[in-house]
Amino acid sequence: MTRRTITLTAAFALISTCFAADAMAGCSKNRCRSSRRHTYVRPVVRVVHRAAPVVHTAPPVVVAAPKVRPNYPTVPAGSTITLPGNFLGQQPGSVLMVFNNIKLPVQVDKWSQTGVTITLPPMAIKDAVVIRLDILLPHGQLGHTQKLLVTAPAPVVLHPTAPTSPLPTNPALQAQPR
Repeated sequence: MTRRTITLTAAFALISTCFAADAMAGCSKNRCRSSRRHTYVRPVVRVVHRAAPVVHTAPPVVVAAPKVRPNYPTVPAGSTITLPGNFLGQQPGSVLMVFNNIKLPVQVDKWSQTGVTITLPPMAIKDAVVIRLDILLPHGQLGHTQKLLVTAPAPVVLHPTAPTSPLPTNPALQAQPR
């Protein structure tokens, strides 16, 4: 039962009790000539405790975000690249490779006013990783920043030397008299 229903029931019982008492006000046991029996209604109050709400929680649904490859230039590890830059100056500065919040110096091959040629360090990586290259001017100011997607270097395959051919070779053919 709701709280409103309980309140209305209690009020109705109280009012009907008052009317019954007013009807019996002029009668006593000996003087009331009515043959009918009077019924008194007692208010009934029920206390209903509300149960705690039941909350069903479903396990969270985890949806993996699709892997989005950034649109950065892709280079293999250990390659030599030229980074463009404006007003770098004649004096060489330095280049730092930032990878997982670690800064590593990179070998500078050539420094010019409009660009820097560097050689990336050979890295043993399995999957492609994003790195940031920071070109620092000689006085420490940041001259240019470039992000790259570095892939694993191409595997080196060594083929065994081929067996000698049963056919005559070009030098053998030229050595024959005509």
